[in-house]
Amino acid sequence: MSQKADIVTVKQNAPIDAHSQMIALLDQSTAYEQENNLKNALESVNKAWDLFQQSRSEHDALKAQLLFQLSHLHLKRQEYDKLTEYSEPLLELSRKLNDGEKEVSALTNLAISKGVQSDYKAAMPIFVDALEKSKQMGLRNNEANCIINIGNIYANLFNFEEALDRYKTVLTDYNDVITDDTRIIISLNTGNLYYAIDDYQRSYNYFKQALDAALALDKIGLATRTYVLLSRTYLELNNLSEAVICTQKAASMMDDVKRPNWRPINFLNLAQIDFLNSNTEGGYQRALKGIVTARLLKDDVSELRGFKLLSDIFKKEKKYKLALRSQMIYSQKQQDYLNKQRDMHFLDFEIRYALREKERRIEALTKENRYQAILLERNSQIEKQNEQLRQANEELQQFAFITSHDLKEPLRMIGSFTQIIEKQYADKLGEDSKSHFNYISEGVSRMHGLLDALLQYATIGKVDIEFEPVEIADVVRKARANLQLKIEETDTNVLCGEMPIVKGVPSFLVQLFQNLISNAIKFRNDDSRPIILINAEERKNDWLFSVEDNGIGIAQEHQERIFIIFQRLHKRAKYEGTGIGLSICFKIVSQLGGKIWVNSELGKGSTFFFTIPK
Repeated sequence: MSQKADIVTVKQNAPIDAHSQMIALLDQSTAYEQENNLKNALESVNKAWDLFQQSRSEHDALKAQLLFQLSHLHLKRQEYDKLTEYSEPLLELSRKLNDGEKEVSALTNLAISKGVQSDYKAAMPIFVDALEKSKQMGLRNNEANCIINIGNIYANLFNFEEALDRYKTVLTDYNDVITDDTRIIISLNTGNLYYAIDDYQRSYNYFKQALDAALALDKIGLATRTYVLLSRTYLELNNLSEAVICTQKAASMMDDVKRPNWRPINFLNLAQIDFLNSNTEGGYQRALKGIVTARLLKDDVSELRGFKLLSDIFKKEKKYKLALRSQMIYSQKQQDYLNKQRDMHFLDFEIRYALREKERRIEALTKENRYQAILLERNSQIEKQNEQLRQANEELQQFAFITSHDLKEPLRMIGSFTQIIEKQYADKLGEDSKSHFNYISEGVSRMHGLLDALLQYATIGKVDIEFEPVEIADVVRKARANLQLKIEETDTNVLCGEMPIVKGVPSFLVQLFQNLISNAIKFRNDDSRPIILINAEERKNDWLFSVEDNGIGIAQEHQERIFIIFQRLHKRAKYEGTGIGLSICFKIVSQLGGKIWVNSELGKGSTFFFTIPK
């Protein structure tokens, strides 16, 4: 308190220059922050900032310190709009001053602000930049925070494998710098991820670990939250007695926790316990509270759980109309949630693709700079040529994505508005007009398939591939599982001999076998059951694989061009497809260092051969 009293005395009794006043107010703000008085801390630094702007000072170092304190306090107060307002100029100024720590702080704050707004595409590369800068400077605490936040983004993108990997990295490599609270929160996040994939036993293990730590450290808020999450897990494990105990423990601590964001989970735990104890009225009231709070907090999972529970309660009370209505809402919400997952998976692909491209550009730029250093006399000409080549490569790399993504939006509009017009004027359309609408719909559908296939073709081999041991028998099983519906519909018999383990890329190999099996089914004979034989032969330097069918076969003159993209031997009306499937096979085998060819006779089936080097 003496420090703050001295500052006030100086201001009242001894006129000082504006710079000294700003320094004094900044020190005062820091003192308030140390006492966890964020309101007064922010008032003091705001006064200093106003004074700085009025004085029109050009003291960059002081300006950077003021911006740092302002953004730091707004982050603590979770005022994310203000966080961006002060972090953007701080980033520019820190780079000008070559102040690495403030640059890292500004980058991290901007990424957090974007992440809170669910702008993960913008947040991820900023976190990656902050992480790399932190590693260069040895700021391990900030490294850990960046990795945790990257894990949180992956979790929100439903990429649980990447999220779990980041959390594990922090606990393994940064255990000496993270706080006790952080360890507990990572355990809770990990438990929630396992709960999301229905691995309730692992979920329980991590929640129990978090609870033991929270109780040992007297972390009331974290312990209460963990009891709530444990209760939910016990209910999934059909352990009602332990769920009740956890709920009671949470209730006894609830008064010490301010407006927790897990309130809907707690309401729904209580509702489910009431339901299981045949207290349907209590279950109904608490389920409604859970749904309302879940909507306020945008907790889609809890809202889904609430409507499912309402449906079960109404069924038990034999209120079947209400049960049906609740079930219909639940089904619609579930579909919306699945759509959200799909969109997030696509966004995750975009983000990871962009990060890989950024890494490649950095690597290419590094190599280019080394080359230019050697050939200094020809620097100008080489730089110009390299820039043109880089731009051309980027344009080619973006082409597939633009065609498959950006062109799909107007295509969806065409399809949607065509359906609307067709329905609106259905009673006024003649047979010719209806036929025309069918042509449009079929064209839109074909275009969708073509764009998807084009993206798949263009993205194979766009990044450096890493080979690993792959069991081909497992690859064939996965390919068959992906085609199960088509196999059953056509009564196809797929027979597979003994398969080896090879060095390759699992996803490429699954796609390769899937395309070849699908191709064999598509071009089957109408008068005989399709039979597909898959075999492997070990040779001196490679493995020779064969996929043999009893289909319609391929004429000798066409056997070379079937692997060229967009080549079709048959009319679309008879055999659907894009003409890309076999070209994808050719590209995959080439990426794996092998060769692919076909032996066939028209009307007597085909055998596709390909090699994979040892």
